[in-house]
Amino acid sequence: MKLTADVILQIAMELERRGRTFYESLALGCGNGRIAALAATLAKAEIDHLETFTRMREGLPEGLRGPNLTEEELMAAAERVRREVLPRASVVSEMVIASNPGKALDMAIAMEADAVAFYAEAAAGLDGLDADVITAIMAEERAHLVMLQEVRNLCAAVLPG
Repeated sequence: MKLTADVILQIAMELERRGRTFYESLALGCGNGRIAALAATLAKAEIDHLETFTRMREGLPEGLRGPNLTEEELMAAAERVRREVLPRASVVSEMVIASNPGKALDMAIAMEADAVAFYAEAAAGLDGLDADVITAIMAEERAHLVMLQEVRNLCAAVLPG
């Protein structure tokens, strides 16, 4: 699949949907109030990113907006994201069983860092609007990463792990 601004935005939007589902599931299933609150906040951030990327896609010149990716194309992109960005189920289970907010933050930080790396790899060879869009997506993800790192640093003295 040729990466264009439109395709990249559609993949980014799907990544945010999956991230939101992941964090909402974590909030519901962890049994720890602090982790649930943190996960709910992270889910809200994913919704905010989805809205941002949706506006970016809607703002593309009409001639550069292609058709929506098919379910198969989104699933292929999502599979790559699942391998490269989303944490393994065993890592999530370990963190939930331990009810460890510090590990929850560390997992979120790793996920955001992996998302930035995923987009950086996708940016190779792009130019013009396509490069501008992926640069904007990476900036959003980096800002989220920095925020999570700051929260983790502030909480390091009081959170385990």
